[in-house]
Formats: sequence, structure tokens, C-alpha cells
Amino acid sequence: MKIISLLVLLVAVVIVLSACSSKKESSAEQEIKIYFVAVAESNLQGKIIGCNDKLVEVTKSLKVEKSPLESAITELLASSDTDELRNYVKGFQLMLFQVTIAGGVGDVYLNGELTINGICDVPRIREQLYETAKQFTDLKKVNFYINTQPLEKYLNIAGQGFK
Repeated sequence: MKIISLLVLLVAVVIVLSACSSKKESSAEQEIKIYFVAVAESNLQGKIIGCNDKLVEVTKSLKVEKSPLESAITELLASSDTDELRNYVKGFQLMLFQVTIAGGVGDVYLNGELTINGICDVPRIREQLYETAKQFTDLKKVNFYINTQPLEKYLNIAGQGFK
């Protein structure tokens, strides 16, 4: 009787341990919109933004490991220009450092420097980031930071150099 009880206990422990160890974060594919800029001369359709450019959505099937927001921003940072669409969210050693989500507010921290070649790049960068982020309806607000500085302050300072 003791052997059977011990055997049952051992099987129960093995089941519990295997259940705990198999709870890895699963990653699934999800359709996510990434926003790019079509410059003023383009015939593409999209939301009109500063300097008469158009913000154009591109839907991609992305692997979501932590959060859809993090996957979207990671994809945006990794995306290159095409013949008609430009990505202005790029720069020297620009990388996603951290994404935190709490109480419906997302905080996205980027490290590095944004490449801003003119006053028109400021709304391009702003709109690409915010439009990509606001598709996630579970988030009431998303804040962006560049090297711990709020994105708006960073862009305002950069924009002053072109006036």
C-alpha cells in the first residue's frame, strides 16, 4: 500500500512539474499594420500628414512574442524603404530598448538617434510611430521616449534646427 501511495505521489509530482515547465510564452502570428510615408508626389492613397505627404498602412503577418505593440515597433524599426514608401523611423544605432504596458498605457523606449534631415521629417516620424501604436485598441495611450526623453521634446528640439 505504501508503494502504491508513493508511486501515485511521484506521478502527481511529475505531472505538476511538467505542466509548470511547459508554460513557455507562446508566440503566434498576428496581422499588424505598419505605417510608412509616401512623399507628396506619390499617387498612393493615405492619410495626409505634414508637408503634404501620405501615411500609408501596410499589413504584415508578424510573430508576436511579448506584445503586439512591441512586435509592431520592432518591425517598423527593421523596415527598409521601397520604391514608393519611405520609413523615416531610422537613425544611428536606433533600437527598441523596452516596452511596458500597464493600466492601458504603453511606454515605448527607443535608444539611439533619429535621422532628421529636414523639418518635414518631424511629422513623418511622429505620425509613423503614433499611427502604428494606436491600432491596438486595448491601449488608451502610448508614450514614446528617445534616450529617456519624451519623443515630442526630442522632435521639437530637432525641428528648431531647421527654422
